Amino acid sequence: MLDKETRTAILALAEKGRNISEIARALVVSRNSVKRVLREGTAEPGALERASRLDEHLADIRAFYAECKDGRGRTNMVRVWEKLEEKLKREGKKLEASYSTLTWFCREHGIGVVEKVPAARIVTEPGVEMQHDTSPYTLDLGGRKTSLQCASLILGYSRMLYVQFHLRFQRFDMKIFLTDAFQYFGGTCRRCVIDNTSIAIACGSGSRAQMASEVEAFEERFSFRFLAHEIMHSDRKGKIERPFNWVETNFLVGRKFKSLADLNEQALAWLEPANRKRKRELKASPVELFAAEKSALQPLPLYVPEVYRLWPRGVDAYSCFPLHGYKYPVPAAYIGKELQVRETKDRVIALDGRQEVANHEKKTPWSSQTALPRPASAPRRLKSTKLAEEDKLQALGDPMCDYLAALKTARGPRYFWSVRKLWRLLCQYQAEDLKAAVAKAQTHRLFDVARVETILLQDLAQRDYQLPLSFEAADIESLPEYRQGAVAPETDLKDYFPQGDTQDDR
Repeated sequence: MLDKETRTAILALAEKGRNISEIARALVVSRNSVKRVLREGTAEPGALERASRLDEHLADIRAFYAECKDGRGRTNMVRVWEKLEEKLKREGKKLEASYSTLTWFCREHGIGVVEKVPAARIVTEPGVEMQHDTSPYTLDLGGRKTSLQCASLILGYSRMLYVQFHLRFQRFDMKIFLTDAFQYFGGTCRRCVIDNTSIAIACGSGSRAQMASEVEAFEERFSFRFLAHEIMHSDRKGKIERPFNWVETNFLVGRKFKSLADLNEQALAWLEPANRKRKRELKASPVELFAAEKSALQPLPLYVPEVYRLWPRGVDAYSCFPLHGYKYPVPAAYIGKELQVRETKDRVIALDGRQEVANHEKKTPWSSQTALPRPASAPRRLKSTKLAEEDKLQALGDPMCDYLAALKTARGPRYFWSVRKLWRLLCQYQAEDLKAAVAKAQTHRLFDVARVETILLQDLAQRDYQLPLSFEAADIESLPEYRQGAVAPETDLKDYFPQGDTQDDR
C-alpha cells in the first residue's frame, strides 16, 4: 500500500501533465499503482480491510467464548473452536478455518483481549521515597555453588543504589542490611516501599499491612515508615527491579569470588562507578542528583547501635556451644551451664549475665577454621562401608543375601537406611516369616522396605487370623475355646438387678 506522500506526488505529477510511465519511473512504483491512485483521486490511503471466513459467525463465537469458562474464569479457546465446529456440522456445513485463524479473529474483534494499561510513572521529590527488595542467585564462591540473597536499596529521586549479598535473609539480616545502607547514604527517606513479605509484616497486606513490633521499633530509630504495595501491583516498586538485571548482566559477569566477604567487597567497589553512570531517563547520574537529595534525607540518630539478637545456648561436654550448625568454644568452667549468646553481623559473643565469656568471629562455610581443631591423640573414626546389621541379615541365608545385593544396586545411598529397617523387622517378627516376605519382594522387584512389611503382615493375617467361611454347630462345640467356656461357673449377676427380680425375668 502506498503512503500518503507517494500518493500526493502521483497526483501532483499528473496535474503537471506527466504520463503514467513517467510517474512510475520517477517514483519507482508500478504503473498499476499509479493508475489506481489516479482512479481514486485522493491522497488519503484507504483503510486496509481484511475479510475473514468467520465474520458471519461473530455472534456465535462471542456466545461460545462466554460459555466455555473453567472454574477460574478462564476461557478454553480449543473448546470454542470445537463447539463452533459442532454447530456448523449440525447445519450441514464445514468449518473452513483453523484454530490459529480463530484466535487471530478473536484478537481482531477484541474478544478476550485485556485492555493494556500503561505503567504509572512514580515521580518523587528528594528525600521522600526509597525502595527495597531482594532477589535469589546461585553463585560460585570459592569453588562451591551457593544460594544467596541479593538485597538492594535505591533512592527514588536520585536512583543511588546500595547492594549486598546474604546467605539467608531474615528479619535480623534485613535490619543489618538497612542499617549499613542508611549509613552508606548518610540518611533515610521518609518511606520505604517493599513487597508483602513476612520478614517485615506481621499481618495484612498493602495499605492494611501491620508491621511487626520489632520492625516498628526499627522504623522509629531511623525516622521512616515501611509502605507495602498492593498485591499484584509490583510496578509500585519498579525502580528497584531494574537494578537486579543490571547486577546479573554486569556485576556478576566475568568476576570470581573467594567468599561472601570478598563478594560484598567487590559489590561495594562496583557501586562507585555504577552510581556515576549517566541515566538516559534522568539526563544525569545518580551521584549528581544525590548531591541535591542528600540535604533532604532524614538525619541518622546520634548513635547507631549495632544490630544483634540473643540466643540461649547450653555448653556441652566438649566446652562448646552450637549456633547455626557451628561450634564455638568457651572456658571449661561453663560446661553444663546455659549462656546468653549475642549474634551480630560478624561476631558471636557468649555472655554469663553481664560478663563476656568468649568473643568469636562468626563462622561461615568459607572460614579458615569452620571445624574445631582436632587433638593429635584423638583416634580417627574410619567410615565404615558395611553395617553390623547387614552381617546379621546375611546370616539368614540365600533369599536375604540375594535381596540385599539387589537392594544395594537399586537404592544406592539409601541402602543403609533400608538395612536398618530390615533389621527392625527381624527384631519384631519371626525370621522364617521375614525370609518368605523378602523372597516375594525379590520376585516382584519391590525394593521399598515398607512394602516388605506389608507383605509380611498379609501373610500372617492369611495364615493365623483368617476364619473359615462357615461353621457347623458340632464343629463349634468341639473347639477348645468353647469347651473351656462351657465348664466355667455361671456368672453371678444378682448385684446388677433390683431386689426381688431375677435374670430369668429379664
